[in-house]
Amino acid sequence: MTRREQIAALVREEMAGLPLEEADAADGHPLVLAPYGAEEVLGALDSLLSTRVTMGEKVRAFEAEWAAYCGGAHGVMVNSGSSAVLLMLAAMVETGRLRPGDEVLCPAVTWSTSLFPIAQCGLVPVMVDVDATTLCIDPVSARAARTDRTRAVLAVHLLGQPAAVDAFDDLLVLEDACGAHGAVYQNRRVGGLGSASAFSFFFSHHISTIEGGMVVTADAELADALRSLRAHGWVRERADKAEWAARCPQIDPRFLFVSAGYNLRPTELAGAFGLVQARRLPAWLTRRRQNHAGWCEALADLVTVFPEAPGTEHAGFAFPMLCNGDRASLMAHLERHRIETRPISGSNLARQPAFERVPGARAPVPLPVADRVHEQGLFVGNHHAFGRAHGVRLREVITSWRTP
Repeated sequence: MTRREQIAALVREEMAGLPLEEADAADGHPLVLAPYGAEEVLGALDSLLSTRVTMGEKVRAFEAEWAAYCGGAHGVMVNSGSSAVLLMLAAMVETGRLRPGDEVLCPAVTWSTSLFPIAQCGLVPVMVDVDATTLCIDPVSARAARTDRTRAVLAVHLLGQPAAVDAFDDLLVLEDACGAHGAVYQNRRVGGLGSASAFSFFFSHHISTIEGGMVVTADAELADALRSLRAHGWVRERADKAEWAARCPQIDPRFLFVSAGYNLRPTELAGAFGLVQARRLPAWLTRRRQNHAGWCEALADLVTVFPEAPGTEHAGFAFPMLCNGDRASLMAHLERHRIETRPISGSNLARQPAFERVPGARAPVPLPVADRVHEQGLFVGNHHAFGRAHGVRLREVITSWRTP
């Protein structure tokens, strides 16, 4: 047995049973369980031992695999889902698909770094309400908020529920699929529905590279802009780098800069994790979707739940609900019974203190559903290692809160 084989055997022994595939509901209901095992560690270790640790062949392989899974031609991996949203919007401006001052519709219930990059790229965030049955952007509210400057919509597939993107055919559709890996809308996977999409591979998401994200697109020109903007603005990863070098013969092509870029690159360790995690996703996604459906049925008479919308397949990132009572009391009760809770994303972001510091951001229409989410919304974890017993326990604990 070689030394590497010995190391691999030790890692597999040390990490036996991980990632956990079946959790006991009696042990509690955490937001996340350790999402990786020996194969991910060995992939990352291979990169460490080779000393090829910066963005390289494993990242490229994961990019190609994930883009194909989503129905896109190009994947551009970055260091986080937040960076993916920023990069996607910056590339839209870089290529002239959007211009500074253009309005972008954004649901009021989303994550903070879905909203902030709109303004950071010189665009105008226009907050609209969410649909009461899906918690995704409400097309009626969006229509009421539109002006002659409205050019795009950021369709957030919230907590795994696909947004109704076909309601925005006359706008540039950008998908925030950071929490919707593998979700399906009208027989197509999210990530391939709009001009571009952003994903997160954070530790608690469907699949994890610990930190990481990706932009997926079918647009070759946009993909080149994404690659430049991701890494310093240089031409190194662009498909048209030879053309740029010919246009600028006086500049060494190794350090030829064509965009006002960032440094958002991932590592090979992240790429190694992604390649293994992507193989695990189909089975994990099936269990998450089953959990979501079963828990909706189990809890529908106790709290407001959000069943899978017709024509969609829910990805079951987390399990949201609205309580008909004192949310703080319910959350404290759940936590006492080792059921971890969180508010639903940033709740109504137009009511967050940071909203006043987002240049140009406005909320021109009423946000009654977002307000209810802000005041009564919470979620608990969903995980592929959970099952029906976790739904039974959720029902028991919520029932004991309602009938002390």
